[in-house]
Amino acid sequence: MFQIEYNWTGFSTLGLKIKIMNFNHLNERLNFEDTFKLSPDFICIASQDGYFKQVNPMIMHTLGYTPKELMDRPICSFVHLEDRASATLNVGKMVSLLNSESRYIAKTGEIVWVNWTSTPLQDEQLIFAIGKNTTPKNRTWLPTKPSHTAADLAWLKLFESTVRKHNGIIDLNLSLICDALAIGERQLFRRTKMIMGITPNQYVQKIRLQLAMEAIQTGKYRTIAEISYVAGFKTPRYFKKLFEANYNVAIEKLL
Repeated sequence: MFQIEYNWTGFSTLGLKIKIMNFNHLNERLNFEDTFKLSPDFICIASQDGYFKQVNPMIMHTLGYTPKELMDRPICSFVHLEDRASATLNVGKMVSLLNSESRYIAKTGEIVWVNWTSTPLQDEQLIFAIGKNTTPKNRTWLPTKPSHTAADLAWLKLFESTVRKHNGIIDLNLSLICDALAIGERQLFRRTKMIMGITPNQYVQKIRLQLAMEAIQTGKYRTIAEISYVAGFKTPRYFKKLFEANYNVAIEKLL
């Protein structure tokens, strides 16, 4: 079990000491259940492959998702697209994500900033993490209205699923996306720009870079050319340049 000393006086003075001993008796020995339920901060247990395994009420209340919704999707899917680069680099090594400050998208579309502190539980292949809601501190960086409405998120999800469905098509015609979204090309440009601040082609590129990262993480592909093809890019050289500019890491280090 591991022992926890938790100082509730503030995140900056958070006293978190975890000693791994026997995870199965955590609740019995530390009265963990009460702390878990009553904490004013986020507390979660996550798997090292990137999923929530247990979340406390504060996470559910703040983000607005049910436990099932939170646990059925990868943690990265709740992270703002612009912050996914650093998050997805370490899916499988989720300690990195859960030791950083990232923006999360609540079910309402509102942005919630969370600053995590975590520790791995190596024997159980799990991660214990405590997160501080730092949204008030970052308020000056946020728009006065939610950046994404529920309708926006559903629309972006359909956009992304369409790109993923046709990821084998190198020259993906935007008309395919327009048909899937039942929208004209001019409207597609206008809405993508309004929601994401980028053009449809730029958004397609971001999704394909995400596909490339996911392909790397499977361990099935060993060359840049293979990853480039799987993600739908024309040439390995062009793909390599985009990938490294987006993720700020040499792709060879990940293969």
